[in-house]
Amino acid sequence: MKLLKMRVQGLKLFTNPLDIEFVTHQKVMEEDKEDLFKVSSKLYQNTAVALIGINASGKTSTLKVISFMMQMLNHDSINKIEEKVILQGLRENEEVALESYFSWKSEYLYKLRTVIKVRPTHEEGKADYYISDETLWKKELTKVLTRKSAFDFSESMIIQKRKGDEEFLPEDVSIIISMNKKNDSKIYNKDLIQWTNVNLIRVLGDFPKELIQYLDPSIEYLTFDLDQDEKKLKGIRLKFRGKDEINMNHPKEVEMYLSSGTVKGINVFIHALTVLEKGGYLILDELENHFNKEIATSLLRLFMDQQINKRGAAIIFSTHYPEILDRLSRNDNIYFVRNIDGIRVDNLGRLLKRSDLKKSDVYQSAFIKGTAPQYEAYQAMKRAFSSIVNGEA
Repeated sequence: MKLLKMRVQGLKLFTNPLDIEFVTHQKVMEEDKEDLFKVSSKLYQNTAVALIGINASGKTSTLKVISFMMQMLNHDSINKIEEKVILQGLRENEEVALESYFSWKSEYLYKLRTVIKVRPTHEEGKADYYISDETLWKKELTKVLTRKSAFDFSESMIIQKRKGDEEFLPEDVSIIISMNKKNDSKIYNKDLIQWTNVNLIRVLGDFPKELIQYLDPSIEYLTFDLDQDEKKLKGIRLKFRGKDEINMNHPKEVEMYLSSGTVKGINVFIHALTVLEKGGYLILDELENHFNKEIATSLLRLFMDQQINKRGAAIIFSTHYPEILDRLSRNDNIYFVRNIDGIRVDNLGRLLKRSDLKKSDVYQSAFIKGTAPQYEAYQAMKRAFSSIVNGEA
């Protein structure tokens, strides 16, 4: 199951409807296809999607909306999805409308429109969200003649509609549950947003030694001995070249010996390996956090290499560093996130028609308003610092 496009309207944090496309909308040249996954003859999926913006622009919130959508499509209970925080501020007489467009086994294309509302609860700070209306459309992918018409369902067949009296369907679970169970279909989504500022080894097992040595060439091996029957950790063995073996009992001890970049690299690359195997999605906030640019870029290259990524896996990430954008060959897989009286997310391919300009230069030059820290704000901060340091305050 592939999420190809999404549109969310009614979120309090966003000034406009949030539109994210995971497929290309610019022309696909023959040389471009090496970095893309073919969904159908007219649809190609970007295997790397970047969100870039200054601090507090709304990148993390946007990633949470994407993750929320994927979990809802996996028929998770809305009230149990951690990213439901994106619905905060919704009033009883208001609604959030989510439209998702997805494919299944490159045979069918679906549109699901879900309307979420809230009812008050007696518990302070808690909300009870429910789905008030929902409709599912379907069309054959082979009948999609142009990319532009792919997401037009005006003449497509409605295959399911929420009636409100379904006996065994909870109010906060999508009707897609029946299709998922019938087809045994789900989106494999690994959301690492919550791990951004927590740098502990979260994955136990035998890691490829090549990965460990790529992250830190001084390491000879790192192994986790597991009791396969009880699924318990028996011990950890770490050896640096030319040094004695170090024995540990708890993953937290590893932090004493490995750099934060190596720890993050183990977590992220192992999850990336699983996502690549399953053709899923890896959601990563602040790609460059604890990584140098070469390691960050090497992670992207794994997803953009057709010899490795044969199942159409995708990495969706945020970054502060515009230089990383220059490693991406297209404009339509880059989103500029700005906070101008609310979060605004715009696709670079729609903002900038020219492809000959260096993406990092476009971003840093503030050619597009709101992509660089304001000069006036910096000057005001500089004057405040000068005043305090020189005892003038």
